[in-house]
Amino acid sequence: SAGMRGRGPAFPRRVRAGKFVFRDPLCTCALLYILLYFDGSGFLRLGLLAAALHECGHIAVFWLLFRRLPVVEVTMTGFCMRTAGLRLSPGRRFWLAAAGPGMNALLAAVWCARVSARLTVGDAAFLAANVLTGVFNLLPVPPLDGAQMLGAGWEALTKKLQSAPK
Repeated sequence: SAGMRGRGPAFPRRVRAGKFVFRDPLCTCALLYILLYFDGSGFLRLGLLAAALHECGHIAVFWLLFRRLPVVEVTMTGFCMRTAGLRLSPGRRFWLAAAGPGMNALLAAVWCARVSARLTVGDAAFLAANVLTGVFNLLPVPPLDGAQMLGAGWEALTKKLQSAPK
């Protein structure tokens, strides 16, 4: 039957709300609910906050570069800013990718300075969530920021070498 082939309007694969696209929203919400339900320590909540602030770094730089908001896709594996179809120079691509880990580094530094005298468990967890989110995203594995930064650097280097006098 037709209902078996597609999900139909009751269970859509994608839901768009302004600049946000939710992929598999039912599964994503169910997984998020289960994880948050069993998150007695609250570390997952701080990790999600660090991930959301990471993405805010990307969005802020995108806004500075293009004066408009990007499309952000929310999936079971996280947030992802969509830049498909944009013609980005290697420099813009590098700074756009570096903005997320940069935001996490800035937050970790500010948090470390703020709580240097009295570090609570919650403070340490927020600091750790930002360090882990930033460092993880610097891994040179597509589609992570590290791979984007490495690719942009490589593209800029090869362009420079090609344009050098021979």
